Amino acid sequence: MAPRTSRKLLDMAERTAHIGSWTIELPGDRLAHSRECAAILGVAPGQSLTFSEMVARYTPEWRENIEALFRKCGRDGSPFDEEMQIVAAAQGSRWVRTVGEAEHDDKGQIVRLQGVLKDISARKQAQRETLRLAMRLTTTLASITEAFVTLDHACCFTYLNRESERLLQRTTGDLLGKQAWHEFGGAVGQRLEQQLEKSLATNRRVEFDDFYPALGKWLEVRAYPFTEGLAVYFRDVTDRRKSQEQLMLLETSISRLNDIVLIAEALPSRHPEPRVVFVNDAFVRHTGYNRDDVLGQTPGMLLGPDPQLGQLLRGKGALQENRHGRSELKIYTKSGSWFWVELEIVSVLAPAGQLTHWVAVGRDITQRKAAEAEIHHLAFYDPLTQLPNRQLLMDRLQRVLAQNTQTKRQGALMFIDVDNFKVLNDTLGHHKGDLLLQKVATRLLDCVRKTDTVARLGGDEFVIMLENLADDPEAATSRARIVAEKVLNCLREPFNLDGHRHYASASLGVTSLTGQHDRVSELLKQADLAMYQAKTLGRNTVCFFDPNLQATVSAKAAVSSDLRVGLRENQFVVYYQPQVDRHGCVTGVEALLRWQHPERGLVEPADFIPTAEDTGLILPLGQWALETACQQLAAWAMRPETVGLSIAVNVSVRQFRHPDFVDTVIATIQRTGIRAHRLKLELTESLLADHMEITIAKMGTLKALGVTLSLDDFGVGYSSLSALKRLPLDQLKIDKIFVADLLTDPNDAAISRAIITLAQSLSLQVVAEGVETQAQRDFLLEQGCEYFQGYLFSRPLPLEQLERYLLTQACRPADPAA
Repeated sequence: MAPRTSRKLLDMAERTAHIGSWTIELPGDRLAHSRECAAILGVAPGQSLTFSEMVARYTPEWRENIEALFRKCGRDGSPFDEEMQIVAAAQGSRWVRTVGEAEHDDKGQIVRLQGVLKDISARKQAQRETLRLAMRLTTTLASITEAFVTLDHACCFTYLNRESERLLQRTTGDLLGKQAWHEFGGAVGQRLEQQLEKSLATNRRVEFDDFYPALGKWLEVRAYPFTEGLAVYFRDVTDRRKSQEQLMLLETSISRLNDIVLIAEALPSRHPEPRVVFVNDAFVRHTGYNRDDVLGQTPGMLLGPDPQLGQLLRGKGALQENRHGRSELKIYTKSGSWFWVELEIVSVLAPAGQLTHWVAVGRDITQRKAAEAEIHHLAFYDPLTQLPNRQLLMDRLQRVLAQNTQTKRQGALMFIDVDNFKVLNDTLGHHKGDLLLQKVATRLLDCVRKTDTVARLGGDEFVIMLENLADDPEAATSRARIVAEKVLNCLREPFNLDGHRHYASASLGVTSLTGQHDRVSELLKQADLAMYQAKTLGRNTVCFFDPNLQATVSAKAAVSSDLRVGLRENQFVVYYQPQVDRHGCVTGVEALLRWQHPERGLVEPADFIPTAEDTGLILPLGQWALETACQQLAAWAMRPETVGLSIAVNVSVRQFRHPDFVDTVIATIQRTGIRAHRLKLELTESLLADHMEITIAKMGTLKALGVTLSLDDFGVGYSSLSALKRLPLDQLKIDKIFVADLLTDPNDAAISRAIITLAQSLSLQVVAEGVETQAQRDFLLEQGCEYFQGYLFSRPLPLEQLERYLLTQACRPADPAA
């Protein structure tokens, strides 16, 4: 590769990774730097720079430190790796990682310092954002003054605040990871277990009081389900319960309580509704009303314009059954403002049993309600866009489906994926990506009605739920299409991302909401499938769900399931197709997988290898094929008629790129005791698309071991000649698509001829696949191809038939020891 091209590639790599390189020749002060290093430091590409000028780019608090590190490296060769701030003229303050080391000459003298600068500003910003969110959650939790804990779905403690430690008389270390009811035991533990599991099962809050002998206290427990389990408040209500029992005897003490106390006459003789006969000092302080303002009035005056019927009926029902009634109400003050109060209302009975008074004891829970609202928001809304998250979307979908079942109305579910979002994140940074997502959310909201739902599932995926579109399915589909086109059009308009003009598009998948589905997850899956269909059609378009898509996915899932069974029950077999030289002598075979399915019979690789690739089952399947081939080589090495044969094994890209692949090959060769050069690994061209250095290193290790390396299907995929010359290959294979028509298609003939010439120039063997006629073989031989494979010589054969075939051959493969 030309130096200029190499320099451009290096510049491109540095620019992509935000890494610049620098060098200081010693003795001297002159700094040589790459283009990206200059960009990071805010220096023009051609501008020279001294070491002192480079140090001056660092912010004052870092200059002395970085200079000392350079000096020490120059004296004794100590390497350094530090994260510091610099000030670049155009970009302002930025964080960089500075790495340096010394280079010595043959005499051990330090002759130069060299290293790299990496712009890590985006990472630092992400760390600050993570810290900010953590501090926000910590502040929210710290604002809860009651005893507060969180439990996971197994009701094990995951968080306790200080008040809960004090109340439960246990430390966080004592309780984390333990089930709540086990800490109390006995009947009270069983009742606690029943209530908490009821809350999880019904996804509704539960409230209950119980006496906990281990603490000697009455505790009020309020459990609220959320995504990760339960948020639970414990409140010591021992004193309150005693106060309730003695309320009629303790009026003087009541007046000094911090809790609000209100007593109403239940059945006043002259009024049809209860009338207030007593309020304490706390009531006056909280509401701003004087006693004269409220005495003789109905308690309803405190409820303002909000009827709060649900809470009122709940409390009234309990009182009618002579139970304690508990409600959470908004109490309006004299000035018109309001605050939240938790009221416990007690019926007071005369000796004859008739109801005479109601006593209401209230506590200001405004702060608690605000904290609960914050926790609810964090649990059900996306923090970046403030849109509903997956959990809230699923709840709303379930509700809409239930409604549609009754009303027969039609709706639609839209799955939206922002096209090429990862490219934006990688090129402009996550800040710009987050900003785009926020602006996309705003535009989506503008495209729908207030009754519709726009949710963010995560990443660049959004969902729109359209309710009550029509009674008729066709009309509903038509209206959904109008909304989808509106979404596509609005997202095509440019976005201003802090001064950067960005153009975006989206792929949309739509499915119908009819109320006939059992599970909302099925609807999301349908919309997701339709969205991926839109992507395959070129993106920036909309597709409606087609049941055929589901059938394809289901069939693929069935194949995946059968593959797992096939691996477990050894349903796979190896067929072998001979490879011959110019004289017709068999030199080796290619191992080809077949699946002996109990119902479908012998399944060809094309019908199961793609699914194995997608599901990751290609890894155990590929290892099985490698192991089987090596065992066969070991068996053939014991027989003179097969001792010289090689076996070619196909290796998928996913298998080759697995971190343990090379170690697995080495271990298999050592375990079976075969000669490594008799094992041929056939690699695909797609390996050349990326990760070239890793690919070359792995191939080099295998080559050094003696393994033969072949590039399969050359010419049909990523044929990079610049990469080809760097690969430690032994062989190229001409794909059968070029061989099939080479006698009638001049292009195929020219391509085959070019591949053979290229291989000869690189000293590589050439094997032509798919040779079916003598004329094809003769043409290829005339061009210089000396190895062949195809139906002209033999179809792929099971092992027994192959060995019978080999016995019919006039010539034998050469002994490797010869």
